[in-house]
Amino acid sequence: MESLFYRGIKKIKKNFYSQKTENVEGDIKDLLYKNMPVSQSVCDDLFFKYCSDSENLFDSAQLLSDIVELFNGEYDETNDPLEEDDWIYVRTVVNACADELNLELVTYIMRLIVDKGLY
Repeated sequence: MESLFYRGIKKIKKNFYSQKTENVEGDIKDLLYKNMPVSQSVCDDLFFKYCSDSENLFDSAQLLSDIVELFNGEYDETNDPLEEDDWIYVRTVVNACADELNLELVTYIMRLIVDKGLY
């Protein structure tokens, strides 16, 4: 099942190619703000990390959707395996904003990180 964020990315992509939007980066950021349980500054960091230096913004946004799913407790490791660098980055983000997240989510994400042997 596709996440709300991923469906939103597909809609933004469709609107871009049908010339209904020109501010793709702004649209993706707005979608990110609505779908992440963290502050806008953390969302901006995530956007910068995954989308700012990309040849294909929509491909990068797909990887970002895996991160969003993780922070929404809906990570699908079988279909969307993150790379080790991504897990290390997520660990840094969780450590930096753990007070903004609910304890169950922090536990869920950190358990996955520990299972990867990255803590």
